[in-house]
Amino acid sequence: MRVTGVIRSVVLLVMLLGTWFIMQTYFDHRWKVISPRSWLGINNKPRTEQPPRHKCGNQRSCPQNYFAFKIISGAANVVGPSICFEDVIIMSSVKNNIGRGLNIALVNGTNGKLLKTGIFDMYSGDINKLDAFLQEIKVGTIVLAASYDDPATKMNAKVQAHFEGLGSSHVRKLGFRDNWVFLGAKGMKNKSPFEEYLSFLPASMYTEIQRERPDSGNILTHPDYIDGNPDLIKPKKLLNPVKASKSHQELHRELLMNHKRGLGVESKPELQRVLEHRRRNQLIRQKKEEEEAKKLQSPFEKELLKRHQRLDQLEKEQEKEEDHAPEFIKVKENLRRTSTVTGDEKAA
Repeated sequence: MRVTGVIRSVVLLVMLLGTWFIMQTYFDHRWKVISPRSWLGINNKPRTEQPPRHKCGNQRSCPQNYFAFKIISGAANVVGPSICFEDVIIMSSVKNNIGRGLNIALVNGTNGKLLKTGIFDMYSGDINKLDAFLQEIKVGTIVLAASYDDPATKMNAKVQAHFEGLGSSHVRKLGFRDNWVFLGAKGMKNKSPFEEYLSFLPASMYTEIQRERPDSGNILTHPDYIDGNPDLIKPKKLLNPVKASKSHQELHRELLMNHKRGLGVESKPELQRVLEHRRRNQLIRQKKEEEEAKKLQSPFEKELLKRHQRLDQLEKEQEKEEDHAPEFIKVKENLRRTSTVTGDEKAA
């Protein structure tokens, strides 16, 4: 009996030790939930982590003491612009604080706080308001600008000089419905690297600029930038298939012609536009028919046409000579005709 009791005690001790070993090996001390895969020796696959979101939706985050921003210009007169600064949408269509022309936001270059926004109609507005707005900008203020529809009709040399003082390089190139985004600062000594300009072409839609902006101290003390800096995020020029269509190209051509003549599309009646379009198509069709007829003519027909043109030219020259002939020759010719008619009457 004693031997049996000793054996049972040893077996019980071995079982306790084995249970303790299993608990230490396969179970966490913090009592986490254990997956059956761990018992089978199968490791869980690592979960795909979502990429981190950066400020203003940029492709990368900005270093410390840098401002993050994103400026998107408008697309013709269809899509409005958007200005984001430090992950805050300052101006956009959703906020209903944009308009045709130039949309400008002023930000404190030290703390990044919004100071003022302005909308300036460059087609039919007062350019003096924009001039006064730019004159009031203080040193150390960051200026963010985005174009929408027409940024250049009312532009003058005085306003262009203000933008050049803020660091712009392309403000004098702006034309009707060009796309322009710009970030500058009052007090910059060199030109700003944060500017993009795109001429209004049928195959292009709008420009987008994504940049990392240093604080005001860096702007004023370190204005030199390298064009080939890999840290700068270059904008992507998007193409819109609608703008490449033939109908849109004709509309764009008509708008430019009306703009040069100072005539708006709305001021032309619908019937007049239809008649002009029809007349234009008829002229194009007539020219094509004449070219095809010339190609199908035989050498004999071409020679007859040349002789016919030559005879017409000789008749015209003869008529000119008769018109410029002296008066007595004209009287003599009339007398001859009169005598000829009288002789014929007598013979009858």
